[in-house]
Amino acid sequence: MKMATKIKDMVAMLICDNVQDSIEFYTDVLGFSVVDRMDTVGESGWASISHGRVQLMLASPGYIPQPRKSEGRYSQAMYYFYPDDVEDLHADLQQRGLAVSELTARFYGMREFEMLDPSGHVLVFGQETNEKLD
Repeated sequence: MKMATKIKDMVAMLICDNVQDSIEFYTDVLGFSVVDRMDTVGESGWASISHGRVQLMLASPGYIPQPRKSEGRYSQAMYYFYPDDVEDLHADLQQRGLAVSELTARFYGMREFEMLDPSGHVLVFGQETNEKLD
């Protein structure tokens, strides 16, 4: 079944023990530039970085709902998708009987939901919003 909502982009979100250290590594060692950052969220912040066409998000464990750590390291990234219409996509996936989280407005200006793929990868779907949190 083909979905009506188009997905415009996807960015991997890497879970980091210390976002500030990771920012330094990616900028100093690999030549990335900081696009956006929130240094006061989670345990060590959040950042969006880019290098050419490559974009990554770096997030501290406290920034995301359930970070998974195995053998002393975060083995899983979250994959952040940007659909044209997050509400339509959420409704479509629910109607098809798939397990999705609630569609929620976040303090950082995104309306989003999560689901797992068959291998357990965390997929997050979000769209910018001006919706005010309660």
